[in-house]
Amino acid sequence: MAETGSIPGMGDAPLPLTGLKVLEISQGVAGPFCAMVLGDLGADVIKVEKPGSGDLSRGWGPPFASPGNSAYYLSVNRNKRSIVLDLRDRSDRDVFDRLVAWSDVFVDNSRPGALERLGLSDRRLQQLRPGLIRASVTGYGRDGPSRVDPSFDFAIQARSGLMSLTGTPGAPMRTPVAFFDLVAGLYSVIGILLELRKRDSGERPAPVDVNLLDTATSLLGYWLTGYSLTHETPAPTGAGHPLIVPYQLLPTRDGFIALAVGTDEQFRQLCQALGQEGLSADARFRTNSDRVQHRAELIERLEPLLRQESTHDLVQRLSAAGVPCGPFQTIPEVLADAQVRHNASVVPMKSPGGREVSVGGIPLERVRRGEVVHRPAPDLGEHSEEILTELGYSPEEVSALRGDSRRRARHR
Repeated sequence: MAETGSIPGMGDAPLPLTGLKVLEISQGVAGPFCAMVLGDLGADVIKVEKPGSGDLSRGWGPPFASPGNSAYYLSVNRNKRSIVLDLRDRSDRDVFDRLVAWSDVFVDNSRPGALERLGLSDRRLQQLRPGLIRASVTGYGRDGPSRVDPSFDFAIQARSGLMSLTGTPGAPMRTPVAFFDLVAGLYSVIGILLELRKRDSGERPAPVDVNLLDTATSLLGYWLTGYSLTHETPAPTGAGHPLIVPYQLLPTRDGFIALAVGTDEQFRQLCQALGQEGLSADARFRTNSDRVQHRAELIERLEPLLRQESTHDLVQRLSAAGVPCGPFQTIPEVLADAQVRHNASVVPMKSPGGREVSVGGIPLERVRRGEVVHRPAPDLGEHSEEILTELGYSPEEVSALRGDSRRRARHR
């Protein structure tokens, strides 16, 4: 259908997933992020949106770049084309069936049973496109007591135990990035790639099922393992690490510095850089276990030393001494960060309406060397006529279908 990208500076080398056809009917964050990553890697992604409102994240604002195009939506929907279809309408279902037959991968994040009620069971999808890889992101999985419960990332942060570890006692904090949504999207990409490999080797691909609750528990790491050893309920950790010291934010003369001292050797390097060699020889602070037991005494010694200097000077000096650390930065400071700019970690994108916005790039070096944004995030239904034409509809049929869609949207 659409042209696919190549990597500038690498001749005409195509992007890794050039030629892969992805149909996405998801909304919010997890499913759209999965499809966006596939698009970043070269796949041709068609996003099906409902008439009138489209993806629910289009309304998650302000801020908006233009009506119906929130910053939230723009951040996870580049490298896609948008078509508006009402899956309850017979004519639009015919279009959708053609799209399924065109696709290699089908991405959705509907609640279990929702697609089946529309007549889109796994069996039906396989009839339309044998070998289709269906990737589904749900809140709790396709089975079990909570399978049909509605959910967003925030609810999973609370239910998974993550929020019992954040903030301070009595004041749990939400992680302000939809962390589990995004990682579930990445897990889905991994699953899709595995099934593509199976299909390429002649095996029948299996459905890719990822849910937010399993994603969350997979990321709790040592908190689960530690509890299994001690059977003590972990307390909130604030901005520090309960098992490594000093591994926390500490105030400087003009801000904060994140000290991430992970070894005893790094602690000795820290003390030497601060002119406090005696601290590393103190029996209370000699090993990490000692420092955990005497955290308060050590921090009380370090704070006045760090408050004497600027964050910039401390980061420069401690980094040169081999001490992992970093400045506490706001979003504007991140955008101005010299390494962020050098890496092109954040890239520009034209939003619908022409306004330029910033979006996170992709940390895969081979892809990052090219243009991450092959297509800006689409306006609602922006590519409907283009896609219908490519599916084989005549100009008259396209006009009729588009007219029906506009009428339905007006009456919603």
